[in-house]
Amino acid sequence: MGRIRVAVIGAGGIAGAHLRAYAAHTQRCEIVGIADVDETAARSKAEVYGGRVFTDGVAMLKQLQPDAVSVCTPPKFRIPFVEAAAIQRIAVLCEKPPARTLAETQAIVDAMRGQLLQFAFCHRFHPPLNAAQDLIRSGKLGELVQIENRFAFRFARAGKSWFTDADIAGGGILIDTLVHSIDIFRALTGQEIEAAQAYLSSTLPIAVEDSASLLVRSSGGVLGTLNCSWVTPVSDSFVRIHGSEGGAVIDYNAASGLRYQLADDADWTEMPIDAPDRFARQAAHFLDCVEAKASPLVSGEDGLAVMRVIESAYESAGVPT
Repeated sequence: MGRIRVAVIGAGGIAGAHLRAYAAHTQRCEIVGIADVDETAARSKAEVYGGRVFTDGVAMLKQLQPDAVSVCTPPKFRIPFVEAAAIQRIAVLCEKPPARTLAETQAIVDAMRGQLLQFAFCHRFHPPLNAAQDLIRSGKLGELVQIENRFAFRFARAGKSWFTDADIAGGGILIDTLVHSIDIFRALTGQEIEAAQAYLSSTLPIAVEDSASLLVRSSGGVLGTLNCSWVTPVSDSFVRIHGSEGGAVIDYNAASGLRYQLADDADWTEMPIDAPDRFARQAAHFLDCVEAKASPLVSGEDGLAVMRVIESAYESAGVPT
């Protein structure tokens, strides 16, 4: 096939990440359309990345009939666009969280049954995380025992953004950010989560949780402590892996991104990693799957698995789902 014709629905911040990623692969794809209910937002993106401007994503898909589409709207609005893409057999890269609920995620997966659906759990394509997976598979760390993860920062727009509107987002930081943490835990352990207990709090005057802690246990007995917050001023982005023969740290703020120390090592070993960023690699994988008509690394079933844990976590915290 020639260059893959890609459209993007939604013109907010994450859509910019998708567009920049596609722009890194202009020899393979072209942006043919950008849709957003805010025409000004769509136009500003199109002026940079090209493509026709639409205010109706369904109409754009019908008119342009692209090969692939990134659905980057807030979770509440995704199902109609995915269903429209499914009817026209357009490959879909759908942002996270997959939807507001497990039932809505199931509706997306059912609509795309037999067609290319990739959920945008971008950390699966983070080079240091991939290197950590290789380290675990090598056996150097021994048996996995515990995994710690924290993603935290001060969210200046909390209360002024759809991210803190439960009707649109499906909840607060647990569903917005811990979806990544859950998927990272699954990717590192290669196991499903069989138990989850969440604790939520709100420091800000908003109707959803702005901090969350989740304790999980995998089917193989690996324990995980997953934490996130929108209110702590010191940003943290790390994953700590503890094995019976050593440990490793994925540090999103370090130059190398990954270091490890084995039982008999006096010091940490830094692993130099030079690779494209995770969004560019995510887009490249999606384009690979479109070209080869192949199954993606992060499938509909992965989205369902993560959302099962999200629902279990909210239920454990006493939040109706």
